[in-house]
Amino acid sequence: MTILTVAALHAAAPRADPGIWLPVLTAAFDRWGIDTKRRVAAALGQFAVEAGDDFGELRECLNYTHPERIASVWPSIFPTPAAARPYVGEPEMLANRVYADRAGNGSEASGDGWQFRGGGLPQLTGREEYEPFAAAHGLTPEQAAEWVASPEGAAMAGAWYLSWRDCLPLADQWMLTAITRRVNGVAMLGLQKRRTASNRALDVLIDV
Repeated sequence: MTILTVAALHAAAPRADPGIWLPVLTAAFDRWGIDTKRRVAAALGQFAVEAGDDFGELRECLNYTHPERIASVWPSIFPTPAAARPYVGEPEMLANRVYADRAGNGSEASGDGWQFRGGGLPQLTGREEYEPFAAAHGLTPEQAAEWVASPEGAAMAGAWYLSWRDCLPLADQWMLTAITRRVNGVAMLGLQKRRTASNRALDVLIDV
């Protein structure tokens, strides 16, 4: 059984509702071997950045209000704000454009970009991540893409992903930078926030 506690959850994600998240995280952690204090704390720290400190961002929104921001996030696709302007306030169209023909997705017209946009606590992205997650839980990729928008599916996606990406041995060694690179890629966005949240959770768990 995992040693996840309300105090540890709130140390990493202070606005997360324990009534919702404690049972589903416990079930997911138990299934996927997140069963030590370091593994639990490292997982919580990653999720608190990927899905917000309330674990409320379970599907990537992509509803941008300024073309400059779109162009800054995807400069290779939108070299100027003018090129990005048609995608302002059009999240589905934007997802299908920026995620087309990458991460296992089909063309822009396939709709894969929107269906397989970031989802769950780890923000699974693209068919290449949804397909093995779905297979591990007896689902189709399309079913999995719906499931990750629920707390149960989001938690299971997070625990599965850390196991699938071999992050758990890194957690045992407290290699938070290496975990962040596997979760978020070379950008390693929010690295310091991930470290801080993980360390806060571990400090609480050490006292358990």
